[in-house]
Amino acid sequence: MSNEKTPSNKSEFKKIFVLDTNVLLHDPQCLHKFEDNTIAIPVEVLEELDRKKSAPGELGFSARKIHRDLRALFDEKLETPPELNGQGSSALSRDLPNGGRLVVVINDYMVSGESNHGGLNRLKATLVDMDKMDSRILASVFFLKDVCAGSRVILVTKDANMALKGIALGLEVQDYMNDKVTTAKLGGGIKTITVNDEEYEHFLEEHGVDLSPEQTSHLYINEYIFLSNGEFSEPARYRGDGQIDGLILGSEVGVKIPKGIRIHPLNAEQRMLMDALLDEDIKLVTCSGKAGTGKTLVSIAMALFQTIGEDNLYERVFITRPLVHIGKDTGALPGTLDEKMAPYIAPFFDNLEVLFSNRKVVKQPELHEDDAVSRITSNRKRKKAMAKLAKQPAHRDEEDEDNKPRKPYQFLFDYGMVEVEAMTFIRGRSLSNTIFIIDEAQNLTPHEAKTVVSRMAEGSKVILLGDPYQVDSMFLDAWSNGLVHTAQRLKGTDITAHLELTSGVRSELAELAADLL
Repeated sequence: MSNEKTPSNKSEFKKIFVLDTNVLLHDPQCLHKFEDNTIAIPVEVLEELDRKKSAPGELGFSARKIHRDLRALFDEKLETPPELNGQGSSALSRDLPNGGRLVVVINDYMVSGESNHGGLNRLKATLVDMDKMDSRILASVFFLKDVCAGSRVILVTKDANMALKGIALGLEVQDYMNDKVTTAKLGGGIKTITVNDEEYEHFLEEHGVDLSPEQTSHLYINEYIFLSNGEFSEPARYRGDGQIDGLILGSEVGVKIPKGIRIHPLNAEQRMLMDALLDEDIKLVTCSGKAGTGKTLVSIAMALFQTIGEDNLYERVFITRPLVHIGKDTGALPGTLDEKMAPYIAPFFDNLEVLFSNRKVVKQPELHEDDAVSRITSNRKRKKAMAKLAKQPAHRDEEDEDNKPRKPYQFLFDYGMVEVEAMTFIRGRSLSNTIFIIDEAQNLTPHEAKTVVSRMAEGSKVILLGDPYQVDSMFLDAWSNGLVHTAQRLKGTDITAHLELTSGVRSELAELAADLL
């Protein structure tokens, strides 16, 4: 939250921020992000948190964490809040480590049934149903405005409807801004650096050039740029200290996926993405772009090339995406975890179909055949593959038990080189020597993005893909989602790269729809 600091005298509190439930669930660390201001939590918010603590996934985790943190703060001697000027004696108050103050508020007006207060009367006359939690939280804001004379009381909520109600009732309302990036920091495309003839020739001949601080002072490390000279232009990467390097050769000529197709970059933006994905020193890549720019296809292709190729940099590719519904919820899905995940991961299989489209239906190898196994360069995987083959019948036709033709990419799953798993089960894991792809990352909260990135062990790489303008989660937007938040916070570090693709390559119709619909 971007807040102005209050005077150092703790008895003078200029601002009181009243937090809605969704703010606490969105960022369990928000109690420590309001500098030296006062944070007020209506007791109704605690009731709503209690209802969420058993929810699956990050929602329940956030509710439980907030409960634990609040309990720890109030373990010691309790204090009557001086901010309430002797009223609301049942409320609790504690100093926070960052110099601010936390108040848990019980609305005495609602308890006593008093109705001779203008703001509360207006609220009751407008919303009528005071049993709703939103109405009671708004009532607590009016209570604080009344008893905290001279203080600026601000409702902080990520619920648009709650915000509209507050504004209509004359309250000051703000969104939670701590994890948002400004409009100026989002988008903007790829920068162009203009150089003279000598510098451009040197770049082409030496695959790099050193420029003056005046030319590169606005760039961050590992930022992708266009180096321009007249009508000529070349994609490049800024390495820091004025050094501009050319891209990896594979990003220009493309790469051949073992048992699959050769994939070529279709434009300069894809070359930049391929360069970041093929660089072993870059451990995190965030890529945003509208639908049809090829970010998912290119990422999966580069991941497979580095996993099943000759270099064998990674042991497996781990693929996932947030389980967010679009439109009406279809309810619980039957079957195993793989079957439940199938509708969500169908786009990944679509991309695998493209990457292995030059392959016909494949036969299951017999026990004595080791051709497929010889393709696997990792000793660990070879042992797993041999163990699998040992358990299989000596002869099988080209159809499996369900009489369905085997997909040409099925061997990736058979030998454990590709895994697909729900985001729900990532907590607590430590993934080493893995290239981790998260599609639709704009539907992650900043906290979820941190959870995923912090799971990466030595030798791993994580790729976050998505379109910030296609957020499906209720309390996220283009400036506060996990994809944008991660890119903004980690931008300029040696082991991260961040790209924005703007040129659609799927089809003319897809490009038209992405731009105009």
